[in-house]
Amino acid sequence: MLSVDQEQELEQKRISEQEAQSSTPQSITPESKRRRRSSAASNMGKELSADQKAIVKMYVTRDAGDGNIKCCYCAKEITSRNVDRWASHLRGCVKTPDDIKAQIQPFRGAASPTNSNTTARAAPQTVKTDVATNVAAAAPSVPATIPVVAPVPTPNPMGTGYNEVFKVHVSKDYMKFNAAHFIAYKGFREKLHGHNYRLAVTITGQVGPDGYVVDFGEIKKISRVICKDLNESFLVPMNSDALKISFDGTNVHILTEDMAKFSFPKADCSLLPIVHSSAEELAIYISNQLIDAFTLVALLDRGVRKIEVSISEANQQFASYERTILA
Repeated sequence: MLSVDQEQELEQKRISEQEAQSSTPQSITPESKRRRRSSAASNMGKELSADQKAIVKMYVTRDAGDGNIKCCYCAKEITSRNVDRWASHLRGCVKTPDDIKAQIQPFRGAASPTNSNTTARAAPQTVKTDVATNVAAAAPSVPATIPVVAPVPTPNPMGTGYNEVFKVHVSKDYMKFNAAHFIAYKGFREKLHGHNYRLAVTITGQVGPDGYVVDFGEIKKISRVICKDLNESFLVPMNSDALKISFDGTNVHILTEDMAKFSFPKADCSLLPIVHSSAEELAIYISNQLIDAFTLVALLDRGVRKIEVSISEANQQFASYERTILA
């Protein structure tokens, strides 16, 4: 039986032999060399991206007879069938353009060994991609056929060919007149009285080449003249069927059914071709005056369709007359 000291001595000897054996270099055989070259080639292949390999293949040719790979620039045969070796030849060829060499430069990954028994690996490469490429990749696919929607026709601003209506309306403070009158018809007569009349004109039609239906200024000018002629006068309905109207030089005499007699200076009267001096018939009269002033031909040429005249006797109390313009 061994003593404790002898056992320790044997254990120390055994450890020394193991350390000596592990430090002795292993013999290098042809098989190990082949494996190392294969491993190195495999590691080199990882240095080029798929796009770079595609570029390399564009600048080498395969001989139709023996199938050997040759450089497109110097026509030198490349014995290896590994793409990375082809790339290495192209980078070293003096005839390869610099821009091609730059495109096939390998990525140099940093080695990060894990322990003494593992082979160092190249760090994975992070390839930056264009933002637009990422957006395009993330975007949902669009169907190849997009349904065509018929465009909605845009209305012609001139109104031609469309059922459009344009209106211009004028009602100014000076479009007014003060006048006296009384309504008389068979069996009835009002007392003599007066109103502060107000006039409003609306014209409907198409927009002309100048951008107007009718110029506002023309409406105001004609309306001002009409109001001036009627202002501060007695309105005489010359076509009345209930009044007897006569003249004796400078005066106008009116006899009613109830035998009432009125006499007015002719200069203070507006002799109107109407039956009753009502707001409705005043609107008809003024409408005719407007058409005469514009002339029917001019209104038709401008595409005017209607003229509406409103006569107000008091606030929120008016009568309107609308006339269609016909050729």
